[in-house]
Amino acid sequence: MTSTDVRQTDNHWGRWAWHLLALLFFAWIFFITTNFSLNDPDLWWHLKTGQVTLETRSLPNKDLFSFTSPAQLPRMEIDGLRAHWLGQVIFYLSYLIGGYGGVGVFRGLLIVAPMFAIYLWLVRKGVKPWMALATGSFGALMLAVELFYSFERPQGISFLLALLAIMLLEEMKGGSKAMAVLLVLLMVFWANVHAGFIVGVVIILLYIFGEAVTWGYRRLREGRLRPNYLFFGGALAAELATGINPNGYTLSYNYLHGLLAKFLADLQHTAGLGGRSGWVANVVLEYRPLIYFYRDLFYRWLMFYWVFTGMLIVLLLFKYWVRKKIDLTEFFTVCFISFFANYYARGLMFSIIILSFYYGKSLLELRDFKRRTFGANGARRAPAFFAAIMIATTLWFGLYASKSYAWAFKPGMTNQWVSPWYPVSADNFLKEHDIKPPMYNFYTWGGFLIWDLYPKYKDFIDGRALSDSISRSADAILKSYPGWRQELDAYNINFILVPVVFRESGYIIPISVSLIDDPQWKLVYIGDNSAIFVRNTAENGDIIRQYSIDKRAVLKEIVNVENILLFGDPTNPIYNINKADALSALGDGQDARQIYAMYPDWVRGKFSTLFTYYSPDGSRPLPFQ
Repeated sequence: MTSTDVRQTDNHWGRWAWHLLALLFFAWIFFITTNFSLNDPDLWWHLKTGQVTLETRSLPNKDLFSFTSPAQLPRMEIDGLRAHWLGQVIFYLSYLIGGYGGVGVFRGLLIVAPMFAIYLWLVRKGVKPWMALATGSFGALMLAVELFYSFERPQGISFLLALLAIMLLEEMKGGSKAMAVLLVLLMVFWANVHAGFIVGVVIILLYIFGEAVTWGYRRLREGRLRPNYLFFGGALAAELATGINPNGYTLSYNYLHGLLAKFLADLQHTAGLGGRSGWVANVVLEYRPLIYFYRDLFYRWLMFYWVFTGMLIVLLLFKYWVRKKIDLTEFFTVCFISFFANYYARGLMFSIIILSFYYGKSLLELRDFKRRTFGANGARRAPAFFAAIMIATTLWFGLYASKSYAWAFKPGMTNQWVSPWYPVSADNFLKEHDIKPPMYNFYTWGGFLIWDLYPKYKDFIDGRALSDSISRSADAILKSYPGWRQELDAYNINFILVPVVFRESGYIIPISVSLIDDPQWKLVYIGDNSAIFVRNTAENGDIIRQYSIDKRAVLKEIVNVENILLFGDPTNPIYNINKADALSALGDGQDARQIYAMYPDWVRGKFSTLFTYYSPDGSRPLPFQ
């Protein structure tokens, strides 16, 4: 055997060793995800809708689950109810196959699949396995540890499909007819799985625009040059194929129009010209920009995403400098996805996956490019350098995350698939006792109540937010805005089911403390961050006599919940100050003063939270979520 044969054999076994390591890494990522309970509030109404769709063999044309929805919904809202039908059925099938564990396993596969697909794509193109593994390592770990809940509903399928669409578009640039057909089929599938296909529509438009500009520029410089008819024809056919869904093209128009309207309204507001988006856009967390989470909710792990984005920008600029040309299609797509993620938090998952792909693509293109002025050895070293930087970032993030989630880094399976942040015990209390509806409920819990209590109870509001006016009424009640008692009376609410603390932020739920001194309402259940208040009427006399609780128990429960939050983040000022406020209201001034002394800026009034829930005129919501 010659020395060349020996080197080839060593390389062969070395590649297989890296493939094995990659499989072990992605298996580890998968089993990290199975440590976490099901946590996304919208999962539950998606499951129930998937169940109803399968059982009735029909798509919804009205709201079955909420008593506040108008009997005849506007066409746009009906379109929204039907927008995710196939994704809802797929998720419900995962539940039928394996129960809550089946949903959790499906979630883990959706998290691992995009990064594993990037690894396979790069290796197939000739990138060294260790570099391909490095490319997907950071994104896989961040998605598994910090963003796992984003894959618990049909949008989780959208994240994978967005990546596959880009991969197919890249192959189509080389003239592949098969990839063009697959892209058309993928967009038909996506348009029925989740409304996130709008992101795919925009990405394809960016590819068409970028390739058209590139072709036009080359034609001016090189003279007669035929366009890539296969690419443009396939891309346009894929765009048209998105109309094959129950809503045709109306959903695309409505969503694109809605996102643009929100952006323009925010732009007007920033410029001091007025303008206001709908309630959902103003209050629901996933519509907030990333800087809000970092600055106001102390999600410090976001700095790693920004570091990762900065690394990609440096890599792209370096690649463009070496090659002496800019890939406009890539550049436009990266700019759009990065802006989308920073402006609109739901875009973060799209961004982590898609930017990881372009990071790997750039390593591939640097490896294939050689210039005398740069040097062949340097050209080979550059991809290794940027891959090593990615590995270092992954290790840095892993070390940081392990401080809060050390238990999650050990592969395992959760003993409790339903997150303890949902009112399981409170729901069981309602099932056992005949408390008459109507019910007022916390917005984030609406989906779980649909899944667990329908048809016995219909909810007041849930994550579908079908009516802007109802959403504003629900928000006014929750945050004790002036007139909130009249709102409860207008809907003839007989009992209230709310948490005492916002799990996302640690802020106190305003209505939970506003009811403490209100004689019209009696506390009959408290525990696990859940409280049930019933109206003080003769009809509720039996339940009140049996289960009435001193309402100061609400303040004690606030302390308990804040202690749980502090276990994972002991220095968080929101958790500490809200705990101190509750202790102060309980009369424990000494412990409260010790906490206040640690956060003097909060005590001076700027950040005080308890008993100050609305602006003086009651018209503007404060950022409690």
